[in-house]
Amino acid sequence: MEKNGRRIVARLIEKGGATLPELADYLSVSIGTATKEITALQQEGLVRDTGKIETGSGRKPRLYSLEPDAGYYGGIDLNDKYVSLGLMDMAGNMVRERTNVAYKLENTPAALHTLCDIVRALMGRIPQYLPRIRRFCVNIPGRINRITGYSYTNFNFTDRPLAEIFSEQFGHPASISNDTHAMTYAEYLKGCGNGERDFIYVNVNWGLGSGLILGGRPYFGKSGYSGEFGHIHAFDNGILCRCGKKGCLETEVSGQALRRKILERIRRGESSILSERVLSSDIPLTLEEITDAVRREDPLCIEVIEEIGSLLGVQIASMINIFNPETLVVGGELAATGDYLLQPLKTAVNKHVLNQVSQDTVIRIARLGENAGVIGGCLMARSIDFGLL
Repeated sequence: MEKNGRRIVARLIEKGGATLPELADYLSVSIGTATKEITALQQEGLVRDTGKIETGSGRKPRLYSLEPDAGYYGGIDLNDKYVSLGLMDMAGNMVRERTNVAYKLENTPAALHTLCDIVRALMGRIPQYLPRIRRFCVNIPGRINRITGYSYTNFNFTDRPLAEIFSEQFGHPASISNDTHAMTYAEYLKGCGNGERDFIYVNVNWGLGSGLILGGRPYFGKSGYSGEFGHIHAFDNGILCRCGKKGCLETEVSGQALRRKILERIRRGESSILSERVLSSDIPLTLEEITDAVRREDPLCIEVIEEIGSLLGVQIASMINIFNPETLVVGGELAATGDYLLQPLKTAVNKHVLNQVSQDTVIRIARLGENAGVIGGCLMARSIDFGLL
């Protein structure tokens, strides 16, 4: 596909549809040239004419959009407990989702083998789509080089690119992405994004990460490792982070920090609706149980989540001072606590950010929730397929 064709596809991905005058203006070409480009894409079966639109007066222009049945894209999202798979059509509509299939993410050949078995089993439930699947994208926590196809945190025990192994196992081209990068892309295109050019997503999950959209394009960094927000040095607490260093932001601001603090305080004798659960069972306390306790207005859990919100807000203020984004979105499992996390976060941001800069940025809770990862995987697969990422 020629450069202008890819640019049209990119525009239709971003906007959903466009008229010939809009595309000509976007490409800086004549309407005649834009017409030739659209015609070529229609002949390839990628674009369709969706009819005339009302403009108030004058000749009604025709609207063009991506052809939904031209192909399908799979998104596979991993975390420490589940694997989810979704399927999206060319136009960006989710047509199938299978979320939260039990899975334990470990850096072992056995865990990789199990993952491939699960995905193939899920694919077996959608045989009607398999011939038209163009690409998969697998979201994995940790450091991912999307270009080379290597993962350096999970499944890093083989000399072969992980993306190559997935392509072989799934029978379709496959790419890999950092999980937070995919969630960022999903929120930008399908969630809280509203045409902004500069957009930050903060993923407060078991760990802590971030994703950047700068100038309307995802920013991955030279090797794909951008957004390691949780591993900036923020505390002299002596706590060893899972990255091997001490004092990382993640050691005090993350799901693992939330659980550690609540367990410590309950074991010191503080009261919580989780006290009996913690003191009478060896089964690890889950983040779902904690966020549910917050929603049930447990004072201890609310106090700890508010403390984490305040600590996070101090660091987010620095991000806003550096990047001056239009929108900053907070997502991940801890975002399910809503204003209990967001209000102290905003208070800390207002205290530490430059006044003029703070006026430019809107802070929101993520809209897509737990579906962000699988939607983002599908969107990443589509954009990679057209060479847009």
